[in-house]
Amino acid sequence: MRGTSKIAASMLDLIGDIPLVRLNRIGSDTGSEFLAKPEYLNPSGSIKDRIAKRMIEDAERKGLLKEGGVIIDATTGNTGTALAFVAAVKGYKMIAFAPSQVTDRTKVGILTAYGAELRMVDIESYQAEARSKGKNSGETSVHGGFVELLPRQICLEMEQERDDTWWARQFSNPSNTAAHRDWTAKEILEQTDGKLDAFVTSIGTGGTLLGIAQALKAHDPHIAVVSVEPASWPVLGVMDEYPIIPGISDGILVEIVKSGLVDRVMAITNEEAVGMAHQLAEKEGMFCGMSSGANMVAALRFAEEVGPGKRIVVILPDSRDRYLFSETYTT
Repeated sequence: MRGTSKIAASMLDLIGDIPLVRLNRIGSDTGSEFLAKPEYLNPSGSIKDRIAKRMIEDAERKGLLKEGGVIIDATTGNTGTALAFVAAVKGYKMIAFAPSQVTDRTKVGILTAYGAELRMVDIESYQAEARSKGKNSGETSVHGGFVELLPRQICLEMEQERDDTWWARQFSNPSNTAAHRDWTAKEILEQTDGKLDAFVTSIGTGGTLLGIAQALKAHDPHIAVVSVEPASWPVLGVMDEYPIIPGISDGILVEIVKSGLVDRVMAITNEEAVGMAHQLAEKEGMFCGMSSGANMVAALRFAEEVGPGKRIVVILPDSRDRYLFSETYTT
């Protein structure tokens, strides 16, 4: 409802309706048009506000979440914060389980400012296993889909033990995908008059990519969908190495692979992501985070591969304010 009323009923009405913004300096030499969607303009600072609202309200409609209920989820930052924000507006308690090794004090501060309880989970054993396979060697970028496995197990156990909890399950909740298919993608198509050549976004749980890709491909199957992930912690690019655990890691990522909607998977290093995030702020005035930088690096790379004259839409998922002390590309 942004821009349609003088008084909003609550902060939830300020989610979405994010415009596309043309980049004027970065990528100007490619001959392509880059349209960024600055999703950090959502109330809690990220695109995850969209799915938090949709997941919670769908759970309410189904009777899964009632007055006095407790919302729980595993998170590496943005979804937990978004859930905490929506929970605060609606009066629910929120408990977030986060991997201690990849959670910095800024993200902790933002999440707890909304009144959420944060419980840190030591995932050293998971990281040791990853290192044994050659992942994360010298890199600080992290794929949330991997490091959230143990926190998700804890959520599952808590849900089974307590009747008052509702586990959001962002990694497999169909409302995650639906929020982007019915909402974010609709905005993109309206804002471009349905005319775009490619769409680029990072992939964490995969809801943003799958939902938007479904809608864009239904509109025009020739629109290229480019998925972006950390070079040191790839998941979609090496799905055969991803542990599929029923109820823990099955879900949207598996759906994406089966869907065949992704045309290109690009692995971006932490250094590339951070460097471009700085450029977006310094050259375009876009105060966005590291995954936004990764997305833009991938968009430029794709433009160079396919040649000039393309219109490319790039998602800028979150705000730079949560990376002021730790500049890490985390999906």
